[in-house]
Amino acid sequence: MMGSSARSESPQVPAAPIARVEAVTDNYFGEQLIDRYRWMENDQDPAWLPFLRAQNDRTRGVLDALPGRAALLARVQQLSGDIAVPSGLQRAGGRLFFQQRPAGAENFKLFVVEGKSTRVLIDPTALDTATGHVSLDWWRASPDGTRIVYGLSRNGSEDSVLQVLDIKTGLILPERIPNTEGARPQWLPDGSGFFYNQLTGKVDTPERYLDSRARFHRLGSDPAADPIIMARGRDPAVVFENIQQPYVVTAVGSDRALLVLQDVRSELRILIAPLTDVLSGTA
Repeated sequence: MMGSSARSESPQVPAAPIARVEAVTDNYFGEQLIDRYRWMENDQDPAWLPFLRAQNDRTRGVLDALPGRAALLARVQQLSGDIAVPSGLQRAGGRLFFQQRPAGAENFKLFVVEGKSTRVLIDPTALDTATGHVSLDWWRASPDGTRIVYGLSRNGSEDSVLQVLDIKTGLILPERIPNTEGARPQWLPDGSGFFYNQLTGKVDTPERYLDSRARFHRLGSDPAADPIIMARGRDPAVVFENIQQPYVVTAVGSDRALLVLQDVRSELRILIAPLTDVLSGTA
């Protein structure tokens, strides 16, 4: 059993700072929630930076005093700090697409394998600035592997802007579609366009993820005119809650499309219709 002296903290460890409490009450979907530390979201509050620094000093003091920590940290860095981390892959049109955080890199990049050649398709770190960074949120190749639709966001916001890249030329097409954090794009079998989910655009509000819409974009057209395939209240035969998000799913070789309605619950609804009817708005 360890003695009291062994359990006591080193005198060099600063005391834990005490945060002030200012209760703020919000109403989310009929539920009253109390946030006692909302003031911390205001980085201009004069008490925020001193509190943050005191937290850091306290944490640093406790961690640095742990016996064997330096050796353990060195070993963890040796085993994981410079390991390339792949995530996700897709075969399309004879090409293999995958994303990977290369050894020593700060963020994921998108690669394509053609024959024996591997090259970088999308490098969000090339868009970083001295005051912020860009992340690759999601992507999907067209069935023939000639184009990639993908989402980029700034500073960890995950507030994606949809773009399309031509694989052969490396050119980024004119399309820019905002509010596509959870776009989950699905290409038409011929690669002429794709379905996607779009948020309402009410940034920084509780309604941000409510009443999102499934839309369709045909390459070369104006995204502002993209038809809404499904939204709450659009079809009296398809009733769903405002927290549920509609997605249209397609598959190569199929003339049918699926409408998937889902939210944070471990359940979903799936409806099916001919793809031509979905595109014509008569499904």
